[in-house]
Amino acid sequence: MTTDGGELTKCFGVLGDPVAHSRSPAMHAAAFAALGLPHRYLAFHVAPERLAEAVNGARALGFGGLNLTVPHKQAALALCDRLGPEARRIGAVNTLVFTGGAIVGHNTDGRGFAAAVREMSSGHVQQAMVLGSGGAARAVVDAIAGELLGPGGHVRWVSRDPAALAAGLPAGGPVVAVGWDAIGGGAAVDLLVNCTTVGMAHGPTDYPAPATALVAGLAPGARVVDIVYPRPAGGLLDRAEAAGARVQDGLEMLLWQGVFAEALWLGRSLAPEVVAAMRAALR
Repeated sequence: MTTDGGELTKCFGVLGDPVAHSRSPAMHAAAFAALGLPHRYLAFHVAPERLAEAVNGARALGFGGLNLTVPHKQAALALCDRLGPEARRIGAVNTLVFTGGAIVGHNTDGRGFAAAVREMSSGHVQQAMVLGSGGAARAVVDAIAGELLGPGGHVRWVSRDPAALAAGLPAGGPVVAVGWDAIGGGAAVDLLVNCTTVGMAHGPTDYPAPATALVAGLAPGARVVDIVYPRPAGGLLDRAEAAGARVQDGLEMLLWQGVFAEALWLGRSLAPEVVAAMRAALR
């Protein structure tokens, strides 16, 4: 379908399980409106066993691109004909571009996370702790180690299976995989990031370690990010804020990964006023 101005209407979307909570449709609709584009963006509930069908169906239907959320970011790697450097390095995909019949996988989560954290403070991170081991956690760890970490800084990557994470990490590097039983040890944390599904709708309500232990390990003035949104009442951010930390929910990361994803789809950067429209739609 084309508009009176000749612009071809394209469909975009996000695939997830669950996905009803997603604010991506409102955010991208605001961007398309600000750009004067007729495109549409929809959320699609796709079970893990139907992911390949959904992605190939979207390609066959002429979609402009897709986003992927829990639990599809790592599984989608096998569906891509080519990978961008960040997706290849991280081992997870959150943005698909359909071009020339090929599926090109990208990861904008890491860049989005780094941009969001810099809005809190531009200072380097010295001691970070990342909770969770999924696709989003991989992107966050990559961004901290590659963009945010100061000289001599370290990242403790917390997982139920730290041995599996450690197998993919370079020996002697700044990232160390640890179990949940190591929450209370080590240097004070100046950046804590929750990348688990704790607090998500229909997700778990408790961490494998007490939230009080997480907050107790924070350095004065620490930054705490929970990529879950909307912010769960009484959750990690409320506890951290009460302890004096600067906090941020997942909407800022969602915003910036969306900005970078849309730039890939459209082949151009987004102007500040478009980013402002996307932020207003999220909030």
